[in-house]
Amino acid sequence: QAWKKTPCTIVASEVQERQEGDEPYVFTVRYQYEYEGQAYEGTGYRRGYNGSGEYSKAQELTQKYPAGLTASCYVNPENPNEAVLERDNMLFGLVLFFPLIFVLIGAGGLYFTWRRRPPEEARPIAQVGTAAVRAKGLGRFGLAAFFSIFAVVGGVTFYFLSYKPIAWTLAAESWVQTPCRVLRAEVRDHDSDDGTTYSVYVLYEYEFDGRTYKCDRYDFVGGSSSGYDSKAEIVAEYESAERPVCYVDPANPSQAVLKRGFHAGLLLGLIPLPFLLVGVGGIVFALRSKRRFAGGGGSWGRIGPIGPMGSADGGSQVLVAASTPKAKFIAVSIGAIVWNGIIALFAVLAFRSGQDGKNLPPVLFVLLFVGVGLALASAAIYQFLALFNPRPTVELSRGAIPLGGTAEVRWSFRGQTSRIQELVVMLRGVEEARYRSGKNTRTAQNTFYELELHRTADSYQIASGQVGFVMPADTMHSFEAANNKILWSLEVHGSIKGWPDVKESFKINVVPGAAS
Repeated sequence: QAWKKTPCTIVASEVQERQEGDEPYVFTVRYQYEYEGQAYEGTGYRRGYNGSGEYSKAQELTQKYPAGLTASCYVNPENPNEAVLERDNMLFGLVLFFPLIFVLIGAGGLYFTWRRRPPEEARPIAQVGTAAVRAKGLGRFGLAAFFSIFAVVGGVTFYFLSYKPIAWTLAAESWVQTPCRVLRAEVRDHDSDDGTTYSVYVLYEYEFDGRTYKCDRYDFVGGSSSGYDSKAEIVAEYESAERPVCYVDPANPSQAVLKRGFHAGLLLGLIPLPFLLVGVGGIVFALRSKRRFAGGGGSWGRIGPIGPMGSADGGSQVLVAASTPKAKFIAVSIGAIVWNGIIALFAVLAFRSGQDGKNLPPVLFVLLFVGVGLALASAAIYQFLALFNPRPTVELSRGAIPLGGTAEVRWSFRGQTSRIQELVVMLRGVEEARYRSGKNTRTAQNTFYELELHRTADSYQIASGQVGFVMPADTMHSFEAANNKILWSLEVHGSIKGWPDVKESFKINVVPGAAS
């Protein structure tokens, strides 16, 4: 990196082919430059460069550095006879540091796992108390940073595995069919962690506008995969072909391809989609969670000992909904836009290639993803309509309800309650358990208690009302641990004919009874 940047002039550049080795195609170049008043001639492209296994990559360099071009080279000040056209890319060093993100996450997890903790009976359970709210408020940025890893990895992978191949495939629809001559065709093997993979390599020559070109692009996907026989069949087909054709870009005749149009290999571009959706959805969820965490800040009083999630009554309070219609609409819409935006590219290519009755299996496969996209779009429309629903306000007579104790719930609505035909208020208890199954972590939920508190079709009682209830004494209070939770909630369900229903869930705090 300390070498001096110096103007130079390209004298000659070409691709030379070696008969042996895994990198037979070498970009050779000669250029002239002056350093401290003395003339020199250089031949180095980049330190450590030994050639390429693909002719097209070496050819791209000849196009980048054609004869007569005035460029820049980098001269070793200690030995001016030594120079290169390109220095090592600093981005490569940044890539090496990328795994450190996961190392830091793992180290942080180990630290918080092994650090000294208070005894189990004295340790509070992070819940809706003031301290927990502060912790969650601070942690939302860490959560967003964690999900950003999925978004970045998914986005970069999608760009190279999906966007670029699809963009080239669409562009190649207008490329000119041209006769070509196969110079070299072989199945190449590559070592990987999962064993040996194989790829098709075909070098061909063609003439366009009176000039001769060489290219080795078979399709726009590239890469390698398992299955030797299928690649060998393709190679044998081109070796024996009497009149093979390629498709040439008229704007840049050095660009050509043997296989254009939609094919099953392009479906590999769907692999990054779950990572991208998880990343984007997780970031949105984390950044929007501030309002929810702050909504009940300190309303439960002090956090109680292990077991219950608080014991102070705190008086009556207005409950905060678990999620708002606006949040649901934004989350579903983002998922629908990302999914359908990606699938649309595959659908266009699939339907174009399937018009002549060929490639029907890939087309049918893409239709499954199109169906998921239509379902997401329908869900987004459903949530949009739900934005115009009446919004319930629910107030509980006490902040913490003891087992066996009584409480009163009051409700009212903002909006046209005349549209609601029937209103149901439910008390529900749910047990949530998180466990590992092999390498996966799963979460199971079980509704262990459900009681209908009120059901009415009377318009006045729907608009506003109240009902008292007794919390059962022979059940479990609210509880939150690392892998187990007992969650109590009040569920409000208003039925609207021909329109999305009103469905809101409000978390409540249940504490042990006096005898517990």
